[in-house]
Amino acid sequence: MPSSIVKGILVSCLLPTLLSGAAFAQEKPAKTPAQDPSTYMHVHAPFAQSLVERVKAAHNDEIVKLGIHAVPPGETDNVIIANITPSKNGKKSSPADLEKLAKRKPIAVRIEKDQVFDLLIPMTDSKGRDLDGGFVVMEVPYAKASNEEEALKIGVAVRDDVQRQIPSKKALYQ
Repeated sequence: MPSSIVKGILVSCLLPTLLSGAAFAQEKPAKTPAQDPSTYMHVHAPFAQSLVERVKAAHNDEIVKLGIHAVPPGETDNVIIANITPSKNGKKSSPADLEKLAKRKPIAVRIEKDQVFDLLIPMTDSKGRDLDGGFVVMEVPYAKASNEEEALKIGVAVRDDVQRQIPSKKALYQ
């Protein structure tokens, strides 16, 4: 067989394999960008994380999201220490959240586009002790509350459930 025919056969046999391999190489998932240290820090709060997951499951029909913010031991920034979306853990609390926290009272804000009330509620441990800027955030759907007052009633009950299960600040990080 002439070499040009052999080359033609090889190219026609191998080309689809090479092309599919090249396509596969291009379909690799993009690497997740590293968390920006100016807005994230490493947080290890396994008890807080399991608590958020348990409480969210218990109140699944009442709330959409749930997270706990506080200043971890040895740190100065208030951050998310536990969230039902674990990739948010370590994210520094927003200036808007810290302004709301400074008012030291539960706050509900309507978010029309998502049809939810966004809640921020200060919290303590089960004995009423400070958690260094501790607060819970959650969303209550409009289907469960027709106004801010009703949303806050649900939110405070959820916060109380969380608080009741926190023996101390130290326990959150064990």
